[in-house]
This record gives sequence, structure tokens and C-alpha cells, in this order.
Amino acid sequence: MILLNLLAVSIGIGLLVTLLLVEVFGLAAGGLVVPGYVALKLLQPWSVAMTLLAAYVTYIAVRTLSSFMVVYGRRKTALMILFGYLSGSLMDMAMGGVLSFPAPETGAPGTAGSAMHFSYFELSVIGYIIPGLIAIWFERQGVVKTLVGLIVSAVLVRLILVLIMPDVLMTYEAEQALNRADITTVLQEVFE
Repeated sequence: MILLNLLAVSIGIGLLVTLLLVEVFGLAAGGLVVPGYVALKLLQPWSVAMTLLAAYVTYIAVRTLSSFMVVYGRRKTALMILFGYLSGSLMDMAMGGVLSFPAPETGAPGTAGSAMHFSYFELSVIGYIIPGLIAIWFERQGVVKTLVGLIVSAVLVRLILVLIMPDVLMTYEAEQALNRADITTVLQEVFE
């Protein structure tokens, strides 16, 4: 329930920030709902990076496809969303969605190693259509301008969330980080 309310508020604030950014600076943030989603995942930079990579792969794929066939208007939008969905899904499948491993729980002396809990490191793309929406704006206004608009708007949305809903945001982040491992721990477990 907290996630739904926080997501709804984050998307609403993202809409407002995106509209202001477009009116003041003429920069779109990769779609109206994208800054709200990205703002909630800013503390998971690998997910943001994978989403941007999926968006760029989508942009390149549709741009390459448009050199072989006529792609414009609604067809281009539909292809961007479809290829965004496919590239995000394939990246999730390639990375396993989530790298999971059991990790010993540190507890009372003498019990180390006997109790196990489940830690995970999430490597996933944000949403299903977010890469496609970002790719659409890569096409419309360019990669750099879209990235600048997305970064600025996502950080502003996150800042506003911290100011107006600190307890809910902290609870959300605590739930997200409860069993999540950091990348150093994951790499140590993988290479041992």
C-alpha cells in the first residue's frame, strides 16, 4: 500500500516537474511519467543504468529499422514501446532479473554460519514501457538533452518527495534495502 501511494505521488510530482521543465527550459524528461519512476530508483543506480541502456538499444534498433522501412508517427511510437519492452525484458532475462545468493547472518557468537538469510542484488530495468518512452524522446530531442532533462527532473522529484513525505520515503527505502546486498558483496560471492 505504501508503494502504491508513494508511486502515485511520485508520478504526480513528476508530471508537474516535467511540465515546468518543458515550459521553462524546453527540455522533456523522457515522457511524463518517467521522472516519477526514476526518482524512486535513484538509490539503485544499476537499475537506472540498465533502463537507460535498454532505452538506447531501443533507439538504435528503431533508427536502424527505419532505414529499411517507412517508420513514422504512430508506427514509430508503437515500435519504440514494443522494442523498449523487448530490450528491457531481454536484459532482465540475460541478467537473471535478480542475482540471488544465500548469505550467512551475523548474530550471536558461536552461531555464525548456522542461520542463513536470503540476500539479493537487483539488476533489473525500471518498468516495462519506461525504456520505450525514453527512447521516443531520444528520437525527438536527442540523447543528451533527454538525459539532462531526465536527470534534473528525477532529482527534483526525489527532493520534493524527501521534503513532503520523508517518513513514507524512508519506509519505502527501508523495505527495498531490507535484504538487498551491495555490489561488493555480490561480486565477492560470485568469484569465491
